[in-house]
Amino acid sequence: MSASPITQNPATTPLLGMPRWLTYSLLTIVCWGAWGAVSKVASDGVDADTNQILFTFGLLPLIVVAARSPRLRSGLPAQRRTGIGWAFLTGILGGTGNIAFFRALVAGGEAAIVVPVTALFPLVTVILAVTFLRERIGRTQIAGLGLALVAIYLLSMD
Repeated sequence: MSASPITQNPATTPLLGMPRWLTYSLLTIVCWGAWGAVSKVASDGVDADTNQILFTFGLLPLIVVAARSPRLRSGLPAQRRTGIGWAFLTGILGGTGNIAFFRALVAGGEAAIVVPVTALFPLVTVILAVTFLRERIGRTQIAGLGLALVAIYLLSMD
């Protein structure tokens, strides 16, 4: 017997007939795919630093929505401090990556090349997760990493 919708964990309740994580992952692909194309158009009119500033202002409406989350104020004080510090670092790393991405486009990189190459950032994530978080990957994932490196090489060729 399944649980009623009232007692189900909202994080595991299907969304659009799919697991929530998959729905959100697909939305990420669509949004980031459009973001890559729009970024190229923007880079034709503004420099990378200005693009980053305007990108940050574009986050303000999302910050207003996120600030209303009850989870924002939950958690133990020590956990919150640690989480806030790591979240701040992700902002610095993400912003630095964005500026580098925008500069690649301003420097003449084609969106059809720059976007897929920079989308291979999970290579770094996997290496860091294995090294520092002690996560494990199998042979299939190692083969995938090798293919991703080949993809970078092939995409960067003229």
